[in-house]
Order: sequence, then structure tokens, then C-alpha cells
Amino acid sequence: MNKAANVTTYEEWASAGIGNAFLFGKVMTSNRDLLLELLQYSLPEFHILKIEDIRKEFEIRMSVDAHGVRLDIMAWDDQGRIIDVEMQLRNEKNIPKRMRYYGSAVDQTILERGRNYSELSEQVILFITPFDPFGDGLYRYTFRNICIENKDLELGDGTTKVLLNAAGRTGEIANELKGFLELVAGNQDAEEGTFAWRVQRQVVSARKNAKWRKEYMDWEMTLRNEWTKGHDAGLEEGRAKGRAEGTLEVLVSLAKEGLLTTREAAERAGITETEFQKKLEAFREEDKG
Repeated sequence: MNKAANVTTYEEWASAGIGNAFLFGKVMTSNRDLLLELLQYSLPEFHILKIEDIRKEFEIRMSVDAHGVRLDIMAWDDQGRIIDVEMQLRNEKNIPKRMRYYGSAVDQTILERGRNYSELSEQVILFITPFDPFGDGLYRYTFRNICIENKDLELGDGTTKVLLNAAGRTGEIANELKGFLELVAGNQDAEEGTFAWRVQRQVVSARKNAKWRKEYMDWEMTLRNEWTKGHDAGLEEGRAKGRAEGTLEVLVSLAKEGLLTTREAAERAGITETEFQKKLEAFREEDKG
């Protein structure tokens, strides 16, 4: 990490709130009672009384070539449920697919070779975001697999996906959880004695921890290196694909993924940028349909 990046990362740590994924993991795994309260406020229907085990920054790689997953917090409750808790700050427009992949990764960790599928534990994937990926303004979105033909019939696969939206405006959630979501949204003030206040006290304490600060700077450097490698590889792969195939559909796909500008794609397609933008919009409309 160069000096400028070092300074930036240090400044980020000095002002980080509970919405910072690294700090969130440190605070919650170091204060089991706070994590238990968060789960109780977030998932009241599960009646969680105790956390049996916690793992932070738990990395899963399902195969040598598979996309790895680094879970923020993986916890087991007193009823044997496994709960994956993720703080997702950036809106990468992929929350539903990300939840799906994380759920699959969690299952891989708990079902040993030769065991029966019925032995899979109940699973809860809990995402916390400062943005609303679904646009309905709800504080909480809960998803289970329901039969389309009979809405009263659940698949019963033991999987629940919950998203807590710090940009929410409507829905019935505990006031303590609302206060916590305000912290996620960036407000670092909380009424004394509340759950949010106790969380924020631990955040302030964590920021003074020199060992954690060093870990955070190393963690940030690792993430940036992974992103840079992935971006460079994706860019080169995309360009090679465009050169090899040269089809409009491929060029549109590359432009949608940000691997080519509309000007570059238009040049390769042999049309004007305005014409290409019209084609791009047409493909986007087809995707929506």
C-alpha cells in the first residue's frame, strides 16, 4: 500500500462507524451480548436465546476454481440454526444473487460428504445495508421460498433471507433496531442507555485499538489488491472476447458491465455512439421484460 493509500485508510478507520464491515465484525464478535441483542431485534420470530459459536471473516472456497466467499460473521444459535450476518455498504446491484451464493456457500460448510440432505441446519442469511435494493422503503425485507400456485405453501427448505434497510421508512421493527440502523446510515449519535448507544461506545473503543487498526489496514490492502486483479483480468478478458467475436450483443454486454465505454463499443461495432446507446437501451428494456 502506498503512502497516500495508507493515510486514506488511517483516516477511514479514525472516523469509521458500525457500517464499516471490518469494524462491525470486530465489535460484534468481541461483544457476544451485543450480537445476541442485534439478532434478537432483527429476527424476533426465531426467539434466539443464546449464541453457541461465532466465527468472524470466515472464508469459504467451494472448489479450486470457484468464487471465494468471505463471510463477515457466521454464528450458531441455541437451536442449531446457522446465521450469516453481512454488512454490505456498497450497492453493487447484486444483493439477491449474492444472498443466494452466500447461502450455498454456508451449506457447503455444514454438510459433510456422505451425509443426508435432511441433516442441513436451518439457515438465516441476514444482510444489513445503508441503501434500499428493492425500493419499497421497508426497514426489513424477509424472503422464503413460496409456491407460486399456492401462496400458503412454503417449500420448507429451512432457508430464510432477511435484509435490514437503513434507508427504510416503513414497517414494524423494534425501536432499538431503528436506532442501530441510524448508526449504519452514518449517524454516530445515539440516546444514552439505548442499544445503539452501547454499540457506538464499542465502536469508539475499537477505533482506539492499535492492533485492530493495523489489521484493518492490512485487510483493506488485501481487498484492494483482490479488486484490482479481478478488474484487470475482467477488462482484458472482455476486450479479448470483443475482439474475437465482435458481435453487437457481446459489445452491449461489455458496455453494460463497464468493461468498455459506449464510444469504444460503438467504434468496434462500426456505428455511431448515439446508435450504440439506442441499442444498449433496447437490450436493457429486454432484460427488464
